[in-house]
Amino acid sequence: MKRPQRALRTALPLAGVVVFLLAWQLAAAITRAPSIFPKPIPTIRAAGDFLSAGYFEDLAATGLRAIGSWVLALFIGVPIGLMLGLSRWANDLSQGVVAFLRSLPAFMLIMIPVALGLGGEISRIATITLASLLIIIDECAESLLTLPQDRVDLIRAYRGRFWFILTQVLIFEALGRAVVPVARTTIGISFIVAIVCETLLIPPSGVGARLLTSLSGLEMASVYAFLLLTGTAGLILNSCVHFLARRIIFWT
Repeated sequence: MKRPQRALRTALPLAGVVVFLLAWQLAAAITRAPSIFPKPIPTIRAAGDFLSAGYFEDLAATGLRAIGSWVLALFIGVPIGLMLGLSRWANDLSQGVVAFLRSLPAFMLIMIPVALGLGGEISRIATITLASLLIIIDECAESLLTLPQDRVDLIRAYRGRFWFILTQVLIFEALGRAVVPVARTTIGISFIVAIVCETLLIPPSGVGARLLTSLSGLEMASVYAFLLLTGTAGLILNSCVHFLARRIIFWT
């Protein structure tokens, strides 16, 4: 890539941040209600106070829950989704159940492990895993069901056996078409659901517990600072997953 193109790709995101901050400052000036919509400078100052008051420990606790549940969901969901994608009738049989559970909001999914007698950290991990697991199963199955048939037919025309077609064609197609995109999507969902679980099933530490503290004190600058820091953490986490995916699934 040429230097002007690299400079442009670096400058555009920074310019977007500047435009966002200017629009935020203008909106706050027009609103003139700092108790409801604070300006960027007080919010950034509150974010600095968050960082110096143990926010990293809460973020590490939430990130550990989110990433651990996400990895568990991938290990369980990808093989199940690929197996369902290999059989049209099996996918049709499970489609209704998966679609129904995917439609349930996160706070209702919490009731499932609680009803099974799982409490504390196990309940939070089970809820986060379930939220990502359903999406992974559905997307991986759909990737094989919508695979262009001419590719498979071409292998079969040369007397390719099922195991060869599965390991040399279908698996790699599914990785590029579904597994990587759904991994990027579900890491963000796992992070969000982890925070939701922490606000409902309050743990000793976590970003969700810190959010409740800010809301209970009606400190709007702290609430916006929380959103700013949490969004930044989610962006960094998603970028790391995207970087690793491009290195591992290099053929995409």
